[in-house]
Amino acid sequence: LLYTIKFEMFILGAAPKVIGGISAIAASCITCLQIYQHLQHYFCPAEQRWIIRILCIVPIYALTSWCSLMYWQFSIYFDSIRDVYEAFVIYNFLCLCYEYIGGENCILNEIQGKELSRSWIHMTCCLPKIHYDIQFLRFCKQCTLQFCAVKPVVALITIILEAEGKFHENNLSPK
Repeated sequence: LLYTIKFEMFILGAAPKVIGGISAIAASCITCLQIYQHLQHYFCPAEQRWIIRILCIVPIYALTSWCSLMYWQFSIYFDSIRDVYEAFVIYNFLCLCYEYIGGENCILNEIQGKELSRSWIHMTCCLPKIHYDIQFLRFCKQCTLQFCAVKPVVALITIILEAEGKFHENNLSPK
């Protein structure tokens, strides 16, 4: 109980807000500089557009986290904004990985007919034999897109439940 009281006093104090604000501004400035440099040297647009979209998560994450610290009673709304953009970044990261490898056709040509090797290290020892093909590649992309579609819906539901007073963070009870 004493630890909880001290922790709450620290979080509600000025020091975390100042340190958090300085850190958020520093991270945002550094990332904006990186984005500017990518735009200034835009020689590989197929890859750089994904990179710029991914880099934008840093200022969004930093500023929404700092706002959550400053205005903790509204943190659920800031977290929802961050979660929606995070889902978008995950899709962009998958696309960037595909682009680095050479695109879907190049990946398909490389993996066609190969099968997933069983390994204790990679934790694939208990999986059935999986052959890499276009269906496997599309399944990976479909799962990512499904996550990207579900995450904003969950964020919207969270906001609605919070507005109605029915959302209680870290409470898994259906009541």
